[in-house]
Amino acid sequence: MPSAELSILLPAFLAGLLVLATHVPLGRLVLERGIVFIDLAIAQVAGLGVVAADAMGWEPQGWSVEFSAAAAALVAAAGLLWSERHLAAVQEAVIGVVFVVAASAELILLSFNPHGAEHLKDLLVGQILWVEPRELLPVAVLYAPCWR
Repeated sequence: MPSAELSILLPAFLAGLLVLATHVPLGRLVLERGIVFIDLAIAQVAGLGVVAADAMGWEPQGWSVEFSAAAAALVAAAGLLWSERHLAAVQEAVIGVVFVVAASAELILLSFNPHGAEHLKDLLVGQILWVEPRELLPVAVLYAPCWR
């Protein structure tokens, strides 16, 4: 295999392994608890963290964006854990509201950005083939606590 192909495929493969290493255990936890859409709501809030970081002028790659996504996801997870304990009867509705509010806030923030459509596309589709090796380190550090 030529080195040009390896330089594209190896980081993409490593990124896929990072995703696999975290999403399988987290997916099991979601299924065990029986609240299937909670992962989508938290992922939407993490996306809002990325969009908010961009709106604040932070660099599109690196630690700041990873931190903002992780912080937003942790705050959402803590809020949903609280609502599970105090609002158990309407937990599914709360999860739905969190998802819709986060998605709406992303669209509002992106509407102020002249490149908002491209950012939304990148956020929804992802670009695993174009991941740079330097972008994998912050992700690996943030995902490390999830590995068992």
